Amino acid sequence: NKSHDGEGQQQPDHSGTQFKRHDHRVHGLWQLAHKVLFKLVHWRLRPLHPPTDAVLQALLDDRADEVPLSSAAKRRMLEEAAEANPRQIQSYDAALWRIREQEQAEEGVPVTLGDLKRTRLMESDRLSTTWDAWELSTGRRHAIRVLRPLLRKDPIWRRRLARGARVAREIEGILPITASTDTEWPRISVPIEGLSLADLLPAEDLPDSLRLASFLEGGIRGLRGLHEAGLIHGHLSANKLVLTPRGVGLVWLDPFLEKAGSFQKDLSDLGAAVAQLDPGCTDPIGTLAHSWAEDPPPNLDIARDLLLRTMASLLAENRHHLLMRSRHVTARSGEARLLRAVRALGLALPPPKATVCLRAGMDSVLVVAESDGQSVKGGGLAALPIRFLPEIWSAQRGLDASASRMLLRSYATRKTGDEERREEVQRELGALDSQADQLCRWLSAQARLRSATKLLELSRKGN
Repeated sequence: NKSHDGEGQQQPDHSGTQFKRHDHRVHGLWQLAHKVLFKLVHWRLRPLHPPTDAVLQALLDDRADEVPLSSAAKRRMLEEAAEANPRQIQSYDAALWRIREQEQAEEGVPVTLGDLKRTRLMESDRLSTTWDAWELSTGRRHAIRVLRPLLRKDPIWRRRLARGARVAREIEGILPITASTDTEWPRISVPIEGLSLADLLPAEDLPDSLRLASFLEGGIRGLRGLHEAGLIHGHLSANKLVLTPRGVGLVWLDPFLEKAGSFQKDLSDLGAAVAQLDPGCTDPIGTLAHSWAEDPPPNLDIARDLLLRTMASLLAENRHHLLMRSRHVTARSGEARLLRAVRALGLALPPPKATVCLRAGMDSVLVVAESDGQSVKGGGLAALPIRFLPEIWSAQRGLDASASRMLLRSYATRKTGDEERREEVQRELGALDSQADQLCRWLSAQARLRSATKLLELSRKGN
């Protein structure tokens, strides 16, 4: 193809060269897109390594309760892992079955059952699901067991649930059961009048021998009543041991046992639950709990005798340390006076009188603190009025460090919750944010004084 300008001179035509350059650019773009697509597909189908993925490994090892995700999210994670590892799909089947069964157990159960509002699934079996719930009228906490949707109209399992509730009322040592088996959703519930062992986990403080012994003693007392009646607990965990004002109580909701249990298995579960308060085996009572989890005693009498002997040895050792420390009081009078001054300082300034709302969560749970000038109470509530709050500080018992940190953390993160509802509850209580600031600063000061006291006691013990 030739073209001429107005002067009759021949001009070169570059159209073919331009087409070649355009084709070269398109080809380069296609190659780049192919490489990007190949990398995306390769990344999507990359092999996962379950031993290095902590969350996936927990699901495969039947430790799904330790993962703070919903059942649907756990199930999706397992399905994605199976898609990415076609050669290992059989190894995911057992975990997928467990998670899917738990997901189906959550579906269909209404949020409100009578005067109770369920929140968190604690456990499930073939007949029922057990939930953590709140009483709407009083804000009291409950553990509620309700039949599954497919079985709730079956008269056989309705009678079985009512039969277990009647048996539980005659057993000593366990917390009282309330039954509602004639309603549309048959259920039984147990009021939780304090903190459960699961609420104290993970352990953030030094293990307390008296608290460990009280949980073991309360569990043994509840298991004794069950075993004397010829029954097995079967599902003893940290959620079933409750620290009430009258001591430690055992929750038993007559679970469905797929396998025959044993008395020793209950003692092993009790030891494993209490051992979580002392994961490092630094306390003699915690070491005893770890030994029960691995090799439980033959019966409850031997278990109680072992607990008494271990506690007696610990008290004798503490008495010896106190005697030896008393001999050095004169030589170390400066540290002794400082320790006494720190303890007195903790009692010199009483807590400010106030009832404040520290946080309102998006899940409608309120964190409230109440102080009358003599003691401080606080914890979570579903609704007002304020009742059955655990004690955070008193002159006799001192400061509960874990619960105090929970209150301070809740107030520090109040902006991430429902701030409008918190202000509304604050006005309903007749309190101001300045009072909440004063109470939180007082709790922070008490925590620092407690830390100083512990450090002084450890230094004196070490010397």
